[in-house]
Amino acid sequence: MKNYMDQTASAENAGEVYLSKRKFKKLRDDVLKVPFLKKGYYNRQFERINQYLAYGDTQPAVVSSLNPLVISAYSDEMDAVVLLRFPYEMQNMYTLKKGMRLVTSNVYSRGSQIAADIIVGEKYLNRWVDFIPMVQLFLSDDEEFIKQRIGLFQEEMWERLEILTEKRIEQNDNIKMRNGFYYLTGI
Repeated sequence: MKNYMDQTASAENAGEVYLSKRKFKKLRDDVLKVPFLKKGYYNRQFERINQYLAYGDTQPAVVSSLNPLVISAYSDEMDAVVLLRFPYEMQNMYTLKKGMRLVTSNVYSRGSQIAADIIVGEKYLNRWVDFIPMVQLFLSDDEEFIKQRIGLFQEEMWERLEILTEKRIEQNDNIKMRNGFYYLTGI
């Protein structure tokens, strides 16, 4: 088995959840509507995403908008949020509500330039230049465990997430949103 994780780093709160074959297939076929000829590429991403979920850093996220469906994902390493836009179907599949708390598995990237859609905060640890958040609820069958993981974070961190999200949304003209599944479709 190939190892997709950076062996020089480990997460303080590893995700400890695993990619569901059922959810992966539903996402691939019903939500993303991947054409038959491209399914092989997506299937080869299964183990990479599974490792990201299991060993990535669990971090808080919140539903910041329903129309369009936008989830704000936080990174304490970068003291920043990224805004993730998802297909509308995800709202109905998971009965999402504005302000609903979620958790992600974040994987970090090294480099020389901070990602264009990230504005680091004053608590930036200067170790990474990008992070890839994956909403655990959308990818794993361990839903009860995932709901418990929301309790890992103090109110202070949830408030920080809200403040940074509001700042990003206030920048309305310059706001950049990522495809919520870009780790699957864009890599």
